[in-house]
Amino acid sequence: MDEHGYALAVRVLENLQNLASHHLDTFRSPEDIRPLLGPRSAICWDTLNGFWNDVAEWRLQNGVPMESSAPILAVEDEELRLLLWTSNRTLPTGERLGIADAVRYEKAVGASLPEYSDLAAALRAAGSGSS
Repeated sequence: MDEHGYALAVRVLENLQNLASHHLDTFRSPEDIRPLLGPRSAICWDTLNGFWNDVAEWRLQNGVPMESSAPILAVEDEELRLLLWTSNRTLPTGERLGIADAVRYEKAVGASLPEYSDLAAALRAAGSGSS
């Protein structure tokens, strides 16, 4: 996998994680999806989860209140719902994180979603090669 392939994989897996995080009957849960992934996708999946967990923890540590996912889950317009459901994730508490939260975190902490080189290092550590 090259950098462009990694970027596409990240977008697809992140959208899938966000959809699954809402725990709607229409989608499988994240716990159901994770075992179905291949080794590379699983590493990317875990990397994404780690990043979003860091974003949530940062918000909590800084006392920034989060909003409920209920309003976005109640949207009836299909196009708007697709946009909202894939750009936000529901935490186990029922609160949501979105792209704006990730941007604030990245600006405040200086850390962003791991790049392709980080994936390559994780793959080597897992014994799966570098591509």
